Amino acid sequence: MRNPNRSAVRPALWLGATVITLGLVATGCGDDKKDTATTDPTTTVAGSTFDYASLSATINGSGSSFQDTLQQTVKGEFAKVATGATVNYAKSGSSAGKTDLQTKTVQFAGTDSLIKDEDKEKFAGGEVLYFPIAAAPITVSYNAPGVDGLKLTADVIAGIFQGEITTWTDPKIAADNAGVTLPDKPIVVVHRSDGSGTTSNFTKFLKAAAPTVWKLDSGDTVNWPANTQGAEKNSGVAKIVKDTVGAIGYVDLSDAVSAGLQRASVKNVDGKFVEAKLPGASAALAGTTVKDDLTFNPINAAGAESYPITAPTWMIVYAKQEDAKVAETLKGYLNFMLTTGEDLANGVGYAKLPTELNARAIAQISKITS
Repeated sequence: MRNPNRSAVRPALWLGATVITLGLVATGCGDDKKDTATTDPTTTVAGSTFDYASLSATINGSGSSFQDTLQQTVKGEFAKVATGATVNYAKSGSSAGKTDLQTKTVQFAGTDSLIKDEDKEKFAGGEVLYFPIAAAPITVSYNAPGVDGLKLTADVIAGIFQGEITTWTDPKIAADNAGVTLPDKPIVVVHRSDGSGTTSNFTKFLKAAAPTVWKLDSGDTVNWPANTQGAEKNSGVAKIVKDTVGAIGYVDLSDAVSAGLQRASVKNVDGKFVEAKLPGASAALAGTTVKDDLTFNPINAAGAESYPITAPTWMIVYAKQEDAKVAETLKGYLNFMLTTGEDLANGVGYAKLPTELNARAIAQISKITS
């Protein structure tokens, strides 16, 4: 049953959203060039002009905490040119965002996972459009003082997260970390407790890359071992890892960098250990096959430079909107996200979309009608 107080709570969440500064995150994201975005009151793309200053509606979004840093940064810039419009975004987890779109509590949802076939009929608003906005590494972040440059294979990560490898000195960890003094401490596994696209992509990686070891399947939620710790949102997992010696968890790059966490290099399908940085995410995107609905899967992508736990993230919307002003504001914000937002992405911990995919996403904006 829908919470009658939900709409009253949402504004407080939106007002309390945290914006992470460009400089803080950029320091840990790798070798990508940091682009400087410019914001103009009008932008012409594919023959259409978006007059941001004419937009006048409020649009609300919720969902993915993975894309929250990008959303908060982009909507802050959007407010400078679309002074008559308001965009709100509350990080609540991909599952909650999709539920909010089902019930039309929001006009767009952020999600890092796709709508399940069995759930499609719940979206009573009609056709749902996927707009990819970026991708980023899911890091395997850890708190093991004195251990720098940790290397982990998919089999070892699977063993750790399903509770079979329980100490840092386990021979399976030591095998790929010759010369590293591992702490004689128990491993504390930290995972998402809410329905999460980050969980979905992390477990998809383990299912694909460690098929003979990983037994917990994949999804927005999984049945984690009882002796593990759960936390809401990427920021919650990051905090527990930071505060707990011996902890390990999966965290998006932006939150991992902001928390100052150590991040393991992960062995990819080509047998190379790759750091969780933007160049590795961009390499994974480069060889990805994109479907007609603009969905794709860069997890465990081939390529010597590919970071294997690279996750996509989308904004999803109904093609048919009930209000013309809302439709125009939604189209304008999507256009801004896919243009100026792309220029901002690297600086806050996200890999840009490949040029062709970005163009396809922009062209799809015209499908939104009222």
